[in-house]
Amino acid sequence: MNTTPLIEFEEKLGASTGEFAGWTMPMSYRGYKEEHMAVRNNVALFDISHMGRIIIEGKEEELQYLLAGLVGESSLRMYGPNAFLNDKATFLDDVMVYKLAENRWLIVTNAVNREKVIDWIRRNSSLNVTDATFDYCMLALQGPNSTRLIGNDEMSRLQFKVNVKVFGENVFILSRSGWTGEDGFELILKPDAAHQVMSKMVHEKVELAGLIARDSLRQEMGFVLYGEDIDESTNPVEARYWLYSLEKEFIGREAILSILTSGVSRIRVGFKFERNEKIVPKKDGSITVRDKKIGKITSATYSPFLSRPIGMGYINSTHALFGLKVEHEHRGKKYEVKISDFPLIK
Repeated sequence: MNTTPLIEFEEKLGASTGEFAGWTMPMSYRGYKEEHMAVRNNVALFDISHMGRIIIEGKEEELQYLLAGLVGESSLRMYGPNAFLNDKATFLDDVMVYKLAENRWLIVTNAVNREKVIDWIRRNSSLNVTDATFDYCMLALQGPNSTRLIGNDEMSRLQFKVNVKVFGENVFILSRSGWTGEDGFELILKPDAAHQVMSKMVHEKVELAGLIARDSLRQEMGFVLYGEDIDESTNPVEARYWLYSLEKEFIGREAILSILTSGVSRIRVGFKFERNEKIVPKKDGSITVRDKKIGKITSATYSPFLSRPIGMGYINSTHALFGLKVEHEHRGKKYEVKISDFPLIK
């Protein structure tokens, strides 16, 4: 089991910890609902050190062939979300690509796929791969007031800076992406510096947030989680995850073209339950129409922002009708569900 280097400090600050993707991480502090709403209304700080951080060096054309999406020429820019697909065009991982310099990149992977991605890149290219995951921590400051704390308002979304100061501490990478649907920044920095930055943000009354709130926030936006909503049995078309570019060659391109021609039998959609229902639907729970199963839930949570259960999953493409009222049975009771498009908080 891997552990964030900040775990002892986080436990002193009140973190409830748990296991996620082979890591012991903070799950919550005050409670995920309060942390969730802090992101929507103010600002909160997450430890996301479990995410894989891989340095890639070598020929750009090799990396372009491995990635389904384009990586542009501009350095100090993020290209993503992007993905590594297999030859069947199903997901090995969805990733974010940071172009550090010519022929040098940082790739952030899902924690569960880090070793698999490293092995796959090495087997399919001559690129030099360095696993920097355990050399750095990764923090995410998310919320409409994040810019006030970071002070980099001139940096546009999907840009980043290297070797900057944040709260007087050295930060290897400061990026701006906002994966919660709010404005936000990511910091990749040494563990000692991460400890100091977190301490100083706590002094500034920044809410600390855990991975439960991170999950509920991404579900409101309709963002997928690897292992829940996508995996090696899922392709980008049925997932409606448009992160590939047919303008170039990449592993899985021919399969994508075949899928686009033949169509798909299932589609990823969002689910909204009635307001003020208090259930949290279970993963793999059935979605039905007049007792006929038409799909299943892959992720679900209770949305503090919408005051209702929400989720996402796959339904038969014959029933992919936004606004259609369907049903979900939970502990012997049937609940009305509306098929909805993303983001669910629009």
